[in-house]
Amino acid sequence: MIDRINLITGNQGKAAEFAAMLGIEVTAVKRELPEIQSLDVREVAARKATDALELLGEPVLVDDTGLGVDEWNGLPGALIAWFIDTVGPLGILNMAQGLTSRRAIVTTALGYAVPGKPVQVFQGTLKGSLAISPRGTSGFGYDPIFIPEGETCTYAEMTPEEKNDISHRRLAVEQMKQALALDDPHV
Repeated sequence: MIDRINLITGNQGKAAEFAAMLGIEVTAVKRELPEIQSLDVREVAARKATDALELLGEPVLVDDTGLGVDEWNGLPGALIAWFIDTVGPLGILNMAQGLTSRRAIVTTALGYAVPGKPVQVFQGTLKGSLAISPRGTSGFGYDPIFIPEGETCTYAEMTPEEKNDISHRRLAVEQMKQALALDDPHV
């Protein structure tokens, strides 16, 4: 049974989210990985997992997340981290002024790689919308501007437990847990 995994990230909050959802020890390992230019988070995660395994030589987990705005034909998609670093959540909302629809989706692709086996990719997607203004202080990245469908709060207004219960990352983790039998104590 898998009892620990290296997560390639410099974000301790993300490592804590994964540890809570996977129920195993997750060690954040900061490594710069080349990121291919693609709007497809699955493609980016698979490549990052391959590169991370080559660097560490032991089981690794990477994730790539995208936020796609319907009226922008899915942009910024996998480029969301660059958008957040460049213009911030408020800058994204400023660009979204005048949209007739604020519908958006968030998607996480998890790339899991172990020596001697093909990379596995697990994906979770959640529909929602962009807020009018940033709200909340919890979370990171685009959490202050994304409102999941059926909710009134942004991710950043939710407790970590509330967010983890419904998030796109949770959906990808559940897919991973089932495929790797992480819930089965006999594995």
